[in-house]
Amino acid sequence: MNSFKDRFEARAKALSSEEIYDPGAKIVDVPQNVREKYKSAGAAAYAWGKALIDSAKMKYAGIVLSSIWFGQYGVSGTVAFSAMINYARGAGMIVICDERLTITDDNYRFASLAFLTDPAGSDLSETGQMPIEEHGFNVDAVTVSAESSKKGLEMLCKAASEAGREIMAPDTNGALKGILSGLSLTLR
Repeated sequence: MNSFKDRFEARAKALSSEEIYDPGAKIVDVPQNVREKYKSAGAAAYAWGKALIDSAKMKYAGIVLSSIWFGQYGVSGTVAFSAMINYARGAGMIVICDERLTITDDNYRFASLAFLTDPAGSDLSETGQMPIEEHGFNVDAVTVSAESSKKGLEMLCKAASEAGREIMAPDTNGALKGILSGLSLTLR
């Protein structure tokens, strides 16, 4: 599997752009006319987000999505968030999940399974009864917080490296810094 850096650079070269699209709250600021077409707020958010991705996919190498914007819609928001990640990846975009996770010695395994692994054949339970497809996000990169433990972060970075994914840390200039690759990305 190619590394995150290789995939990002190939996508950026193909588009002649290294820009990363960060729609922020705009992604869930669903216009009234779109809301009226759908039974659930999550479905409306997905439709609106899909339209934003469609307008951005030929200009931006990647997209930053955050579950925080979808939490207001409850379960349908989580489903919409997961579907948007899949849609953006299907459109060829590199997907960075800006969760700013605080990684501990105990939760790095679950963070890795939930955010950085291919859902096929993986699960989050010890018994294999809870497939990750039910709740995993399968992104190209995820952000972590500065409060993460050193050991937990090292284990998460190892898992990310093995999966060809990236761990990123936000900096003060509105950019993301790749912990594994050193790649710095400026958000637009």
